[in-house]
Amino acid sequence: MCNPAKKLFERASQVLSDLNQIGSEVYKDSHPGLGNSATFADPSSKITVFFYDHQQRVVSSEMALESFKQAARDIAAIAARRGAELGEINAYQLRDPSQVLPFRAEAKASDGLSEFLAVGVVDNCIMKLRFTAQFPLEEAQVWMKALNEYLNKGYGKPT
Repeated sequence: MCNPAKKLFERASQVLSDLNQIGSEVYKDSHPGLGNSATFADPSSKITVFFYDHQQRVVSSEMALESFKQAARDIAAIAARRGAELGEINAYQLRDPSQVLPFRAEAKASDGLSEFLAVGVVDNCIMKLRFTAQFPLEEAQVWMKALNEYLNKGYGKPT
């Protein structure tokens, strides 16, 4: 894992300090290039932030886009494993340069869960946020906006 990814990961608990961190994972030994993740949860939602570089010194937005597409497929597969179908995925890219995670997707699953994904490049590393909520999509969108504000403030470039 690149040194910047490790530093980004180590800052996650500080950046998201208002949330209850329930765990973290180190993937570099079993899956080189996949880095680390930090997971936060409460009774109605779960947030996992991943930091990785695919063992590349330079990570491009094209690489982040490919990771985003794969993560969207993974979310659909995870929903299927729990016996749910994922509704239409609303995927889009924000053009605002202040957004550290410009690739976004959201969907509602048939079991009532709201699924969100946000991916971007920070310090030559891919940062991916996955947010699963047990409340309506509209309410979850408000939470997702707040999460992105935390991440923009904690990981954004100084203006």
